[in-house]
Amino acid sequence: MNTDTTIAKNIRVTDEKASYDAACKRLLSEKIILAWIMKNCVEEYRTCDVNEITENYIEGQPQVGEAAV
Repeated sequence: MNTDTTIAKNIRVTDEKASYDAACKRLLSEKIILAWIMKNCVEEYRTCDVNEITENYIEGQPQVGEAAV
């Protein structure tokens, strides 16, 4: 017998969305992934090599979930 309430369903959906959000943040915190996005989406980086972008244009370590935006 399935006795899921509306609240239980909403909590489960919220938890799943938070998991997707965390996974996306981890993925985008990888410099090489960000470099590919920059190369293909930002005109100024189109002619750059992705290694050049990671070494010269992405500074420091990502602060995933630490800094307010």
